[in-house]
Order: sequence, then structure tokens, then C-alpha cells
Amino acid sequence: MLTQETTKHPTLGRTRDPEGTRALLVENAFREIHAHGYAGSSLDRILANSGVTKGALYHHFKSKADLLHAVIDDAIRPMVMERWLRPLEESDDPIRALADSTRTFMGSCTPEELRCGCPLNNLAQELSGADEDFRKHLNRVADDWRAGIRAAFERGQRTGSVREDVDPAAVASLVFATFQGLSGSVKTSVDRKAVMAGLEVFLDLLEGLRP
Repeated sequence: MLTQETTKHPTLGRTRDPEGTRALLVENAFREIHAHGYAGSSLDRILANSGVTKGALYHHFKSKADLLHAVIDDAIRPMVMERWLRPLEESDDPIRALADSTRTFMGSCTPEELRCGCPLNNLAQELSGADEDFRKHLNRVADDWRAGIRAAFERGQRTGSVREDVDPAAVASLVFATFQGLSGSVKTSVDRKAVMAGLEVFLDLLEGLRP
């Protein structure tokens, strides 16, 4: 049992404790799975990029599937929260917050991020029909995402930025599905301008939900 792990990452060049090693493995597993999918991901590449041994990996994760569950909880869920839900939580105008966060993301994401697409959507497409445990885990993240959008539009109704006759749950489903669909589109086309044009039309349609 590795209780005093002292593996050094070759890039960082510093001693890591077990918690740091676990976080590094999750980070590099996320990058590997995002780029190559779950089936195409390589534990050997994850280990090489993390600078740790296979023994260190299995000290923290009992299997590749266990590692993916950690990626969902510790990488994908926090990314959804920070990138998409926190801006909604901090605004009384969900329509404006969605527009701002969308334009910020599309303006700052790299060509590699465009090529790889949305990590949640990728895994849902790859695994939901093949593994029920993964489907349920991924759907919990999707449910939380939709719930965050719904809560933001309910708050927008209370503050007067969203019409009272709007169904926040339906809007949340539409926003989520649109973002997932466009993320799949940009993955194949890698055409930022075309996808952003589609997003702008969608954001204009959301403006019609104002009083």
C-alpha cells in the first residue's frame, strides 16, 4: 500500500503526495478520454503523461472504469459548474448570462477543444447505450446542468427578465439539447464561425422570452 508516495512528475519536477497523484491522474485521464474517447484511451499514455507507475494508478483506482467515474465527478462536473452554471447563479438575467458565457467560451476555446467537442456529450454518445452505470452517472451531471438552467430561468421570472408564461423546465431542456447538438456539429466541422452563427440565432430566439 502506497501511503507515502513520492513519485515525481517529469514536467513539474516536484514531489507529490497521494492526493496530488490522484488529481494528476484524473486530469490526464480527462485529457486522454476527451481526445480519444473512452474505448480509444490508453492507460499507458495516461501513466506516461502523469509520470507515475501502474502500481500508483491501481492504488487509487481499481479499474479503467473506476478512473472514468472519477473523471466524470472530478473533471467534467466541475467544468460544467464553472463554465456554464456559475455564470447563471451569479446573474438575475439568465438570457444575458447564457449569451455572455457562450460567446466567451466560443471566443476562447482552442482548435483542439473544438475538434474534441463536449466531453459530457461525447461520453453520452459513446457509452449510454452500452453501460448502464455510466449512463446513469452521466445523466446525473446532465440533470444537474438542466436543473441549474431551470433555476436560473425561474429566478429570471421573479426578477422580471423572463416572461411569466415561459416554462423554465422546457427552456432548460431546449438550451441543453441545443448546446449538445451544436457541440457535436463543431466537432465534425471544426468551423467556429458557422457554429457561432447558429448559436447567435439561438441566442436571439432566447431574447424572445423576455417580457
